[in-house]
Amino acid sequence: TRPLHGRTIAVTRARAQASGLGARLRELGAEVVEAPAIRIRPLAGELPAELARYDLVCLTSPNGVTCLFDRLTTAGLDARALHGARVAAIGPGTARALAARGIRADVVPERFVAEGLVEALAGIDVSRALVARAAEARDVLPDALRERGAEVDVLALYETVSEPLSDAQRRALAGADYVTFTSSSTVRFFFEQAADALGAGTRLASIGPVTSQTLRELGHEPAFEAERHDIDGLVDALVTDAVDAPSGR
Repeated sequence: TRPLHGRTIAVTRARAQASGLGARLRELGAEVVEAPAIRIRPLAGELPAELARYDLVCLTSPNGVTCLFDRLTTAGLDARALHGARVAAIGPGTARALAARGIRADVVPERFVAEGLVEALAGIDVSRALVARAAEARDVLPDALRERGAEVDVLALYETVSEPLSDAQRRALAGADYVTFTSSSTVRFFFEQAADALGAGTRLASIGPVTSQTLRELGHEPAFEAERHDIDGLVDALVTDAVDAPSGR
């Protein structure tokens, strides 16, 4: 009776996050293939001097929160180092990661993409901002803040690198009804190594517009895109598609 019963769903996000999504899909009846296409690699570096000078700190992923607090801990600091700054999170997952470390996000946009965060910050005065993010992230947010006259520092905390798939994972992918993509990097690295592993009827599930754009740039049309651009939205979209297409592949 569970909505994803009989469906095999591949999860391509990094291993550290794949288990959480996989557990949710299994609860809904799916068989899950964990095929992480990426790995998160923290970058070496120090924190900017005088964190207190920023009136806005932006976090664009849960991984960014983890890496930022690792650097704070290494420097002998904690959440109090961000006292006095308005903290913005790109979405609820990032906000939850902050809350787990004692910080309530002041700004969470309705659309969980950089453009949504730009919109959410439109009425807020910003003089000096810190954008803590992945090394390969888009420049939509820092560019928009600079256009408003703010001084912006970008802190690259981590990078995503390819995670090789095993022969067993590639064989399992051939039987997948769905492959889920949660970022542009999962798309790029997955298709670099496993495009030939997919079955003819496999449906590609995208978490949001940036991920969908990357799929199209590589010549792959997503079967659907989550309306809510986070894991909850992706799970909802999978359930809706499975119910609408009960015969599966």
